[in-house]
Amino acid sequence: MEVGIFAKTFEAAGIEENMAAVAAAGITAVQYNLSIAGIPTVPEKVDADTIERIKSAAAANNVRLAAISGTFNAAHPNPAVRNTGISRFVELVRVSVELGIPVITLCSGSRDAEDMWRHHPDNATPEAWADSRDSLTRLAALAEDAGIVVAVEPEHTNVVSTADLARKMLDEIGSPALKIVFDAANILDTEDLSDTTTVPVIEAALETLGPDIALAHAKELVPGRRALAPGQGALPWKSILNGLASAGYTGALIMHGLPESEVSSGVDFLRQQLEVTV
Repeated sequence: MEVGIFAKTFEAAGIEENMAAVAAAGITAVQYNLSIAGIPTVPEKVDADTIERIKSAAAANNVRLAAISGTFNAAHPNPAVRNTGISRFVELVRVSVELGIPVITLCSGSRDAEDMWRHHPDNATPEAWADSRDSLTRLAALAEDAGIVVAVEPEHTNVVSTADLARKMLDEIGSPALKIVFDAANILDTEDLSDTTTVPVIEAALETLGPDIALAHAKELVPGRRALAPGQGALPWKSILNGLASAGYTGALIMHGLPESEVSSGVDFLRQQLEVTV
């Protein structure tokens, strides 16, 4: 495993400046976001010059484009919003193929019409599940045709809120192109962050989802979910990293949810942990 990061963690403006900031931090893999190029995460159109600039900046700085964000509200209560996201996703798939990016990350969505990351009580309804499943099915078909994968993240505020629900979604859709983003912080409740509580939940989630993990996120967790670097909160990182290794995961650990000023300490911590991972 190698330490990576959300490229947009860095405030440097512009494609080339942003990639140089990643490299200056000693990081060799990123989850990219087209907002860095001044266009929407899921765009209507990306011109050839923008694609070439991203590709060239990554190559010049020896940074691997491990994944790209493709999140929109796949369970939005308005079907027109969902359909717009899916129609624009066609362009993102094309861009990903052009850039050689193997994984596009997804959000299973929320019934909250304003914020796809905010919980809504209707997320647990059969209708929300069906709408999310329909969106993810269509996105997986686009990815499969292109020879890449899409990865959905179990997120406590979304329709797919647990590892068990993620397993259910994978099984119901049954596409080899639909995989998982594993982020331990997003499957845990902050009410009890003791190791006796968190470790069994994480171990069970990794056992449930391990073979289908296409990307791992490394976000720290504390009560209130404040932005911190890995190692400064309550997550049992030894259990997380050993579990990922046991599941056969060898890709990037993508840091996010931390201030740019704490990137260095996060990189150092994760690399130290990886040195002792079995």
